[in-house]
Parts: sequence; C-alpha cells; structure tokens
Amino acid sequence: MSNAILITAATALVISAPILTLFSQGRPQAGDIALVIAAPWGGNAARIAAQAGVQEIAPERAPLGILVALNSAQSVDRLYSNGAWLVIDGKKVLELCSI
Repeated sequence: MSNAILITAATALVISAPILTLFSQGRPQAGDIALVIAAPWGGNAARIAAQAGVQEIAPERAPLGILVALNSAQSVDRLYSNGAWLVIDGKKVLELCSI
C-alpha cells in the first residue's frame, strides 16, 4: 500500500514538474516574451493580445494561449485587464516546446 502511494506521488511530481517550473518564474518584464493564457470560458488569447496592444511572435496559436512580445512595463497589466487568465515567461515555454 505504501509503495503504491509513493509511486503515485512520484509520478504526479514528474508529470507536473514542467508546469511548476513555468509558474515559479517571476513576472515577465518589458522586452521579454510572454505566454498569454486566456480563461477557457472567456475570449481567445489573440483578441486579448490585440486589445492590450502587444505583438504576436509565434506563427502558431493554441486555442487558449499565444506568445507575445511585451513592449512596455504596463503590458502585463493591460493583458490582465483585457481578460488574460495567466501571463507567464514565454522563453521557458519556447525551451520546453523546442520552438
């Protein structure tokens, strides 16, 4: 029984490690690449980025996420005010996804 719990916990940790790495990063700064994630029940990420005045940088889009270049210190605040659910470090996403 205790081995099953240990194996389950280890598996969960290994599976969630890349996601935890993304969330442990600091807030993206001006000039950085950011991943904008829209709420599943809200608008799409491309619309949020356009309303916030930031530029898309990747040729591909995910249904709920988009990579953008942050052009000012207020870019992250504008993204959140336009409906972004999360704004995280996009460089780490590029490394994980090998884009």
